[in-house]
Amino acid sequence: MDERGGVYRFDVRTRQVTPVGAGGHLEGDGADAEMTRAYLRWCERTGQSGDCLRLLVGRSTVDGDGRYALALALAHGAVLDEMWEAFEDMADPRAMVAAAMWTGTLYLVLWTVPEPVSKGLAAVMTASLIAYVGVDTFWSLVAGFQRLMAAVDRAHTFDELREAGESYGRVMGRNAARAFAMLATVAIGNTAAGFAGRVPSLPGSAQASVQASAKAGIALSAVAEVRAVAMVGEVVTLAVSTGAVSAMAQGGGAVGPVDSAGHDHHIATDKWWESIRDDGPWSPKFEEVFDKAGMSLNDPANIVKVAGHKGPHPREYHQRILDRLNSAMRDCGTMSQCRDALTRELKALARQISSEGTRLNKLVTRQE
Repeated sequence: MDERGGVYRFDVRTRQVTPVGAGGHLEGDGADAEMTRAYLRWCERTGQSGDCLRLLVGRSTVDGDGRYALALALAHGAVLDEMWEAFEDMADPRAMVAAAMWTGTLYLVLWTVPEPVSKGLAAVMTASLIAYVGVDTFWSLVAGFQRLMAAVDRAHTFDELREAGESYGRVMGRNAARAFAMLATVAIGNTAAGFAGRVPSLPGSAQASVQASAKAGIALSAVAEVRAVAMVGEVVTLAVSTGAVSAMAQGGGAVGPVDSAGHDHHIATDKWWESIRDDGPWSPKFEEVFDKAGMSLNDPANIVKVAGHKGPHPREYHQRILDRLNSAMRDCGTMSQCRDALTRELKALARQISSEGTRLNKLVTRQE
């Protein structure tokens, strides 16, 4: 997000942002002035002197959307302290924290209009946020922010505003607050494509990818394809670009299979979804592994040509493959790290499976 300039007033009832005008000045009443003094004292208590969230740029008191930004900062609680620490080595850590809070505030304000729709960067951020926290929590964040805005508008003292923020903080929870702050920070000065490119390397992206696929049907690796997100009531709908479904199914950019004559064989099976024989079904188990890497079972890296291939394959084969993949990905934390680990292991498995005489080759050719 570009640095905000000028002075604006936000009308909560109409959801309109109106410029005060060149040379305009926001006059604050006694309550606004006291709120501002309390805000500056709060900044000092957090170890940050002066206007630590840049709420007074272009204005003399904390009012309007500045109140919402302050309440959102208070809602983050200990997570805000983590942000100060994370940015302390930067040239202007206060500017980064302030930008993240303003970005998050304006993003949530967009969701308070009737039947809201987000596009571009906001849509990609929404899809990523849903991947991290789930649809239910996302809806709670939006509904909770509407209540926060109403409470902030009623607040006459800093303590009342703090209570509104802390109440919203309880709705968010620490994990959701951390995810929201992280994504808001990534959004600063970014484009939709740039944001999507950062997602695979974010902390927790591997687990978020698994949750997104299992609970929301979202491929975190394909968030760049999300063009719009709409919310009507409690229903959230994602619109993706043409070809996104096939892209999600095929996966992307992985190391290709070993090229040898024979039948196309899926190293991790994509055909065993229901039968419980031999400790099945196996495909859901493999899918969970691939979700951590943002990949599909139909990814080229999961396919190898095997001469003399004969199916179906015994339990020993599937268990060996699952154990190898889980072991290879045991220590990966981000989707990008998991993708690298998974593709390396699939490449090694492809060589063994296609090499005559190996144990895995014998299992897929039914020589034993």
